[in-house]
Amino acid sequence: MRREDGCLDEEDVARKLTPETRLLAVGAASNALGTINDVARLVKQAHAVGALAFVDGVHYASHHMADVRAWNCDFFACSAYKFYGPHVGVLWGRRELLEKLDAPRLEPAPSQAPDRLETGTLNHEGIVGAAAAIDFLASLSVADVPRRERLGRVSQCLQQRGAVLLRQLWDGLRAIPGVELYGLPPGGDRTPTVSFTLAGRDARDVATALAARGIFVSHGDFYASTVARVLGHERDGLVRAGCAAYTTAEEVERLVEGVRGLV
Repeated sequence: MRREDGCLDEEDVARKLTPETRLLAVGAASNALGTINDVARLVKQAHAVGALAFVDGVHYASHHMADVRAWNCDFFACSAYKFYGPHVGVLWGRRELLEKLDAPRLEPAPSQAPDRLETGTLNHEGIVGAAAAIDFLASLSVADVPRRERLGRVSQCLQQRGAVLLRQLWDGLRAIPGVELYGLPPGGDRTPTVSFTLAGRDARDVATALAARGIFVSHGDFYASTVARVLGHERDGLVRAGCAAYTTAEEVERLVEGVRGLV
C-alpha cells in the first residue's frame, strides 16, 4: 500500500506475482479508506502467471454492483449485511474449482458444487433476508426492466449521490484544524468512506464524544490492521464515517459540525 494515497502498490504486486504464485487474494475496495482496486487488471496479471484470483468484495458490494464475469475472477466473497441484509456470507466460485476444493464434507453429503460446501441445514432465514435486501435495492429503480438491469441503474445512481456527499464530507472535515484525512480525495476511484484522525484526540475518544452528540462513527482499525500500521495509527486507530443509501446532506453537516465542536 502506498502511504501517500492509500492505493495498492501495483509495482509491488507485479514483483510478487511469479510462476510460483498459486493464488492472488485481493480486496476490491478498502473498508478503511474506500480505495477501489483495478480488479480486472489484477486478475489478468494473476492468470498470466498461472495463478488463481480470489476477490474480497465485502466493502465493494455495499457501494458498487460486483460483476465477476467482467473481472474474470475465480472466487468472489462478500456479506449481505453490507448491502442492508442479514449477517450471512456469500461465496461465488467457478463450478469446476468449487468441485475440486478439499472441503470438509460428511460422506452422505452431495459431491457436486455448490451443495458440497453447504452440507447440513442451510441458513434459510439468512438466504431469504439476503434476497430481500437485493429486492429492496432493485426497488429503488422504477423502470420496468429485469432486476439485474435495475440493480445496475440503482448502483450508478447511488455512486453519483455518494460522490456528492463524499465531497461535502471531505471538504468539511478538511477545513477543521487538526483533522487529517487519509486515502484518495474526492474524484478518485473510491467509495464514500472516509477515515480521519483529530490531533491530540484518540480515535475512541472522538467516537465517544460524537456519540454523545447523537453522531455515530466507527473507530479502530476495522480489521484493516496493515492500513493502520502503514499510516502510523496501529495503537490509537482511525475514525471512520461513510455514506450509505439513506445518508442525507444534513447528516453529513451534523458530523462535520460535531467534529468542529470537539476542536
